[in-house]
Amino acid sequence: MMTLEISVTGRTLDAAAERDLAERVLAALTAAESAPDETMRRAREFTHVLIGQPRTWVTGGPDAETAPRYLVRLTVPQSWSNDRDFGRYIIPMITDAVAATEPDPGRLRREPHCVVQIVGLREHCVGTLGRSTTSTELTRLMTQDFRDSGQRPEAPEGCTIDPTCGMVVEWATAQFTVTHAGVDYAFCAPSCRKVFVEDHAVS
Repeated sequence: MMTLEISVTGRTLDAAAERDLAERVLAALTAAESAPDETMRRAREFTHVLIGQPRTWVTGGPDAETAPRYLVRLTVPQSWSNDRDFGRYIIPMITDAVAATEPDPGRLRREPHCVVQIVGLREHCVGTLGRSTTSTELTRLMTQDFRDSGQRPEAPEGCTIDPTCGMVVEWATAQFTVTHAGVDYAFCAPSCRKVFVEDHAVS
């Protein structure tokens, strides 16, 4: 579950421009080539993008009153944000999606005018279905359609398919693995591994 709150100043956005910005960011976060449609469709259901234009925003630097600025607050389960590669992967993706709505898409790579903050929520501090939900339960909800489909896509050479979400995982860089019934499995994230372990009673 991801929530992105994007505050914008120095640029007036009408409803259509706000929707375009929100949809670009949503598409960037939920359009992984290495994941099946079933998983991405459910991921979109658990991803929320909100756009706001504060009445007051005071900051410094050159062109502080005229150069558009963006503050993106991304809220995710803490177990996701604890992964050191998460920020390295997601911050450029968000920045480029925001930049694509500007006349000069390269500006936000040259000027520090898009700040992305990642906020991790402790277990049981996010919920749906009227109850608190752990990161593993969220992963289970997001991957249910893929797991129920029974599909097992073909993995490229040197890779395997995460049996929980269907993502392609390279064996050489796999951090999360388990052996079950004599077969080795690799996972894109610890929560995917945990779902598999729970479902297969792996010790």
